Amino acid sequence: MMDMVVQKICRVEDTAEIFAERYMENFKELGTGQLDLMLQITRRNPVPLLKILKKNLESKGKVFDDVSRYLLEKIDLCKCIYYDKAFFEETFDLLDNVTYSSDSDALSVNKLYRKSLKEFKTRKKSLLTASDAGSSSNSLDSSTNIPHVFSSFESFRGLSPTERFERLKESPLVSNLYMLIEGLVVEPHFRVHGVTAKMVKDMEELRRQRLWSRISPEFLKTTSMFYGNAFRTISSYSTDLKSNDESVKRVGKPVDPDNIISKSNSFTVVHDLFFTPLTFAFYFRHPTTNNCDKPGKCGFIIKFLPDVKSGQPYKFKVNLCLDQEKYPQGLHIHPEFVQPDKIHLIPMIPSKEGGRERGMDLYYATITWNEFGVSHTGIEEPSSDSEEDFFDSEDDFSVSQDGSINGIERWYCGTAALDPTVEFKMAAFITV
Repeated sequence: MMDMVVQKICRVEDTAEIFAERYMENFKELGTGQLDLMLQITRRNPVPLLKILKKNLESKGKVFDDVSRYLLEKIDLCKCIYYDKAFFEETFDLLDNVTYSSDSDALSVNKLYRKSLKEFKTRKKSLLTASDAGSSSNSLDSSTNIPHVFSSFESFRGLSPTERFERLKESPLVSNLYMLIEGLVVEPHFRVHGVTAKMVKDMEELRRQRLWSRISPEFLKTTSMFYGNAFRTISSYSTDLKSNDESVKRVGKPVDPDNIISKSNSFTVVHDLFFTPLTFAFYFRHPTTNNCDKPGKCGFIIKFLPDVKSGQPYKFKVNLCLDQEKYPQGLHIHPEFVQPDKIHLIPMIPSKEGGRERGMDLYYATITWNEFGVSHTGIEEPSSDSEEDFFDSEDDFSVSQDGSINGIERWYCGTAALDPTVEFKMAAFITV
């Protein structure tokens, strides 16, 4: 019910602004869950949220507190520049004033200012494209980047299982239930011993507080020995985590260099994912577009771009494409309904038993929770106690011209040990 209310508020800009102003009257007392709600409600045009932040700084003795820091880091500043560049500049002039006595805050604000202007140059075309596509000019979500935690995994190192779970619950990097659950199973303790019934109830409470959508039941279906214990507990004890209506699973099809969607083959080789720009097409019709009269099928395309030039292809980017001109013939996107923070990607790899294929297994925590994208760990399997000792730093990682990783035939993508010649399909869990 609350999710429906939020969606209705989001669709009407004036209502969202009025609601946010009233809700945030006690600015300093707001928690991260409440702030995330406001960020969600004002995501189409976040300028009102920036105005509330500026007003609070002016009226509260110009104190740059934790609430202000959190909002400033999370607000889509590119959109603020797009809708009201003059106000964006005004706000940062004030922030310069407020943070001059703190070197760390001043540096952070300055970096954020320069980063926003630079990012705006690259996103400007996408913002204009979304406006010209016939949708509301405020319909673009905060970024075309699919959420991931590549470079932030280190903030969870060295924690006990209980501490890890608490950190996951509080982290702004974790933006949905899929990420939370994968953040648990990436830790060997939870894969071996499972999760507790209390943790499952905590997940349900957190879902309600953060207004997260429920996950697809298919996400918890696995034959893997690594995740079975944890997922059986979650399935057994959860009463408010799964829904067939709030999230759906779709399997992507590769798009070839001529921009044609593969009709007969949905497989891609693991090696290519990290050394070749790839595009996957997903057919998906949002319930709101049941009466769509556009030619072709509804859906979207996801682009993977490895950073090959730097010699660090494992630091790839994953983006939802919003530019209709780049879409294959016969496929179109509704950017007002398909948003990057509502898409969770997981590769599926054929599983075998006794030499026979028994289906497709989801390889969790390979894209979202993946410290370096692809890591060399050696031919040996990780121990049940720790996976950290196998890969100490990025300097240990070397890529040869033929694409092999330090001459080792098995790659570790997150928690998955993969042969780089293995074929996989890309699955997307989409929050409706």
